[in-house]
Amino acid sequence: MKMPQRRSVLWFTGILLACSIALGYDYIFLYDPPIRTVRKFETAMGWGDIQAVKSLIVMSSNMDLQNLREPTDEDVKELLTEPFHVGRILDLRLRADDKRKFHYVVYRNADAQVYAFIVTEFGGRLHVVVSDKRTATPSRYLWEYTWTY
Repeated sequence: MKMPQRRSVLWFTGILLACSIALGYDYIFLYDPPIRTVRKFETAMGWGDIQAVKSLIVMSSNMDLQNLREPTDEDVKELLTEPFHVGRILDLRLRADDKRKFHYVVYRNADAQVYAFIVTEFGGRLHVVVSDKRTATPSRYLWEYTWTY
C-alpha cells in the first residue's frame, strides 16, 4: 500500500511567499501610480496650489478623450474656483485604447454618488483628465461612471 505524499511546511511557505510577492508587484506597479496621482491631485486642489494642479492635469476638449492638451494658467485658476470636496476611492479599472491606456479611478464623492477620475499618461507622466467644458457632473475632473463598464 502506497503512503500519501505529504507537503512540507516549507513548500507551502514558498508558495505563499511567491503569491504575496506577485500581489505586491501588481499593487506597486499597476494599481498604485494612478491612485497616487489622484491623491496628489486632491492634495493640490485642497491647498489651492496652482503649479501642482497644473503639473497634474491634462485638458480634454471632448468626451471621447482623443484631443488632450496641456492646461493654461487660466484653466487651472478656473478649476480652483470650483468647490472641492475629498471623497473616497473605491476601485480601479483599466480601459485600453489603440492609442493609450485610461485608468478609471472609481470614486465616491461627498454627495454619495459614484464618479471616476480618469488618469492617463501624457508626456511620459500620469495626469488627471479634466474637461474643457462644464459637465453635468459636479466637477470637471469627475466623470460619469457606471459599474457595468
